[in-house]
Amino acid sequence: MTELKAIYLVVSGASSARIVPELLEELPQFGLPVYTILTENALSVISPYNLVDQQGHTLIDSYFDPVMVDERAPGLTLVAPATFNTLNKISQGIADTLAHSLVAEAIGASWPVIVAPSMNQALFNHPQVATSVKTLRTWGVTILEPFPDGDLLVMASVGKIIDTIEENLVPSS
Repeated sequence: MTELKAIYLVVSGASSARIVPELLEELPQFGLPVYTILTENALSVISPYNLVDQQGHTLIDSYFDPVMVDERAPGLTLVAPATFNTLNKISQGIADTLAHSLVAEAIGASWPVIVAPSMNQALFNHPQVATSVKTLRTWGVTILEPFPDGDLLVMASVGKIIDTIEENLVPSS
């Protein structure tokens, strides 16, 4: 298995994105650089200004960022939260944005990918979600079950996400 040298955090526009700063506080414990990529819709839920102050990560906003231009270091890719749209795009191999391209590349490279869905119950009940989850799992993607919070299904807790990352990282030699 490839030694992982980074963590790539893809944030999509679910209301659960509000806990991304808390998640970013925990990721440096793995001793790897953390690169955060926001989808366009994430920008309507969380401001990059809320993330800039978080130590231990770099916000990537362009294909021209040096991290993206040079050969990208192998890394664990975490999609948290994953909206209905993002979950389905990933499962269909749609790479029409920087964030979705990064996830598609990680799957193609057989790097660990963890997806934490977050959406309302009606969207979660849509038949495409079950199909997408099944497809992604057959590709080796780890799907973290969302939990109810009022009318929403929010992404797994920060603790659950951190535990899952720990299970997926290859120890450095």
